[in-house]
Amino acid sequence: MLRGLPVLVAMGALAESAPAAEPPKLLPDQSFIDTRYMGRHAGQDLPPTIPLTDLPVAEPLMPAKTAWPTEFFAQRRAVAAAGNVALTGGFQGNGVVSTEAGLANTELGDASLWAGARHDHVKPYEDGAGQRVNYGYDRINTQLAAAWRPAPKSRLSGFVMRDAFSHHRIPNYGIDATRLDRYLASTVFEHAPTDSALNRVEAGLVFDALSYDADNTSLRDRGSLGLKYNGLWTTARGLVRGEFATGSFRNTVTADFGLLKYNIDIDALYPAQGQAVHRMPDVQTLQGGLTFATATKLSPQDSLSAALRLDAIHSDPNERSQLPPVSGSGASSFQVTPQQLWNRYYGGNVDSNPTNLNVSGRILVAHDTEDRTGRLHADLRRAVRSPDAGERFYANSGPTALTQVGNPQLNPEAHHRFELGARQDGGGFKGNFAPGNPTGSWRVAVSGYGDRVVDFITADRARGQTGIARSDGAIIYRNVDAYLAGTALEAWWQVSEGWGARAKLSWTRGENLTDSRPLYQIPPLDGEMVIEHRRELAPDTVGSAGARLSFAASQNRIDAYSSTGSAEDTAGGTAGWALLDLFAGVALGERAALTAGIANVLDKHYHLHVNPLPQSPTTKLQWAPGRSAFVQATVSF
Repeated sequence: MLRGLPVLVAMGALAESAPAAEPPKLLPDQSFIDTRYMGRHAGQDLPPTIPLTDLPVAEPLMPAKTAWPTEFFAQRRAVAAAGNVALTGGFQGNGVVSTEAGLANTELGDASLWAGARHDHVKPYEDGAGQRVNYGYDRINTQLAAAWRPAPKSRLSGFVMRDAFSHHRIPNYGIDATRLDRYLASTVFEHAPTDSALNRVEAGLVFDALSYDADNTSLRDRGSLGLKYNGLWTTARGLVRGEFATGSFRNTVTADFGLLKYNIDIDALYPAQGQAVHRMPDVQTLQGGLTFATATKLSPQDSLSAALRLDAIHSDPNERSQLPPVSGSGASSFQVTPQQLWNRYYGGNVDSNPTNLNVSGRILVAHDTEDRTGRLHADLRRAVRSPDAGERFYANSGPTALTQVGNPQLNPEAHHRFELGARQDGGGFKGNFAPGNPTGSWRVAVSGYGDRVVDFITADRARGQTGIARSDGAIIYRNVDAYLAGTALEAWWQVSEGWGARAKLSWTRGENLTDSRPLYQIPPLDGEMVIEHRRELAPDTVGSAGARLSFAASQNRIDAYSSTGSAEDTAGGTAGWALLDLFAGVALGERAALTAGIANVLDKHYHLHVNPLPQSPTTKLQWAPGRSAFVQATVSF
């Protein structure tokens, strides 16, 4: 259990059941076109963080399964947001998943204080075929945020978070994280000056640090090669923003900077011993950006937003020439410096301190119908992403089956994306079960996009392609031309006073144009349909019950073979599946809510096509949990 929960309760007592305090601002605003956080096409390096206000209601991290629908959390979310203290406890039968969480807030004069803590404990579970899946972790997340208003139009916010994983078993990856600690700290200052050319100014600093230990021996059966990973990543980012008006145009100028450092070493445990690999050889990246954005009303029903961004990025791997001091049996395959490894796979004396100057831009035009029940939009953007530290500087030597070599010569990845979208409301729609939402009201939203990518950064296998000097099947990185396209449809319907329905459908396609093969890790056609019933059981007591049918088609457009492609679709093709989930709950006003349900009622044996982990030589599929019953309760006061 969480030792900090009594502190949270004491904070709530200070507030004497006052309304929830104003949440502090945790991070600075992002610009209308902001490329700093663009990620690679497939793979997720870090578990997603839990937002402060979601600590009592977020679903435990289970990336192998479909996420719960928003309807499941609705009643508990309303309770958690209503008071000064929210406490949550929950349990899931398959895998013995337990959660305890608390969130508290209070006003102290011109200041507000928020504090939260959460503990998730996940043990191995059974899939739909009754087989044990060795997945699990222990996670403790603690957060503290505060805001102070020194003047009516000024606010200073501060935020700190620690997200600690231990004994994280990752069966679809080659290693497990015995320890992973992430620290996040930020401060944001906002001010709306009077009698000034500037309408608003904002300044912010964000510091993010991650350290971890991982190996392939502690939490799984020992294989023929024992390895231990030691990683430390730190990023410091800041920005200064000013907003001003010129006639009917509202303008924003933002200057931002970043210092990013990544270091991962791999120690050989057996049969060789000692430091064997500088996987990420103390990479340091400097980033600076300048953005100008503007917005205006072209007419009472039409609006225009546009932005132009310039990024300058320079990277330098400080340990490029360090030879790992490994020794013992099999040590020779590790005895190479990162620079020698890059030269070996990309030819010549590879320039390993690249500099990029990237230009990005965006234009969004929107039209509202005369009665404001509908909207059309067209969104055109060019977004340029420089290679991340792994794509550029991985230096994973050793046996060929485990070799993964970044490419310092990669060009930035330039996306040219055009999106069209439309939304239409009917019958005065305000949201399913929203106060005053009329019976029979509805909403339909549809969008589609095409994205032509110049110099798409793809993981591939070394086969002597243009720019690749070896043909041994190691994982390498190269630029290709590609396209992505997709469409999404979502609809809501307040069927009657007590019944609501929602459905969504999405489709994506990707193609490697240079090599004439499908892009890897493209999700199949998928969707879900949800029906929910709510009724008053007693004064100030509302019950709910619902069902969800989620589904995915088969995906056979894959890149799964190392002899002809990248083999990044490591699980091969994926069969289609359909799942039935049931949920029910009861809310006692805004003070307590209980929800329960059964996931995967029919105990289907399935797995998702898209793997949330970084793609590597050891990545493989992970089967999803079978039938699972669970219950969660939230109280607020």
